[in-house]
Amino acid sequence: MKKKEKLTCPLCNVKFIPRTFYPEEATFSSSDGKLLSGFNGYISSSGVKPSEVILGSWITYCPNCNYVMKFVKEIVKKEKIQAQNVVAKDIKEKYNNYYFGFPFEDYSQYLTGVAEKVKYDIVNSLKGIDLNIWESMYEIEDTFKLLVRFYANLEKYCDAQLPNNKDDELPAKITLLKLIPDLEKLLLELNDIRKQTIQGNYELSSNDKERVNTAVVNFTLNLIEKHIKPLVEGKKLQTKYNYVDIKDLNAEIKLFLNGYLNGLFNHGKSAHKEVRSFLENLLIN
Repeated sequence: MKKKEKLTCPLCNVKFIPRTFYPEEATFSSSDGKLLSGFNGYISSSGVKPSEVILGSWITYCPNCNYVMKFVKEIVKKEKIQAQNVVAKDIKEKYNNYYFGFPFEDYSQYLTGVAEKVKYDIVNSLKGIDLNIWESMYEIEDTFKLLVRFYANLEKYCDAQLPNNKDDELPAKITLLKLIPDLEKLLLELNDIRKQTIQGNYELSSNDKERVNTAVVNFTLNLIEKHIKPLVEGKKLQTKYNYVDIKDLNAEIKLFLNGYLNGLFNHGKSAHKEVRSFLENLLIN
């Protein structure tokens, strides 16, 4: 796709992307020198009137000084069609294929383009995490089995991240990961419960089951955050894409991540709550 041009106000010289272009009514020149208004001016049930030029006039304004600018969106040279036994619908379709382009973009087009670039970077970054290891656990319905599998994966992750501390006890390794305090506390408490459950000295309660699910979701979100937070940090995005409103871009990113993460954590309402909290804390202006 050809890169669109930015506008420069001829009055104050500010460079900008307009919020939108407002169309004015199209006019047409006819062979007898008259100006016809609207598309019905040159297409009728009896055929095509001998119009030669279509001028699609569009206006916008400078956000800095409110100077109004007018642009011609289409200038199309028409050839006369000898239409015999051709219905009006066929004529319209043929004539509406003429289009000579427009070198400027409005804000919605620019925002869509920027959002697609950021989404691409996010998806690319997440390829650096082996999410299959963590995603496979969500199919485990038995909470005890989920707890055991989670801590087995957690210990492997700690050993990969902390190669010099492989001989340490798991609680020490968890502390060295420097997780957020609430998550670290939850993992340490569930580790004690895991040991007691394995020894047969403890039975998981309904509250414990909910906490296990919360731990699995939050730890996976923590991994994802490490990879994508540098990509969605507001100040960096504003510097890189200085024509975009960061609030609008955040909304696009949040919508994308919400769908992606809820598709990943599709095993209960608690996950949706954690995802919402994650997105609120991740997208900081």
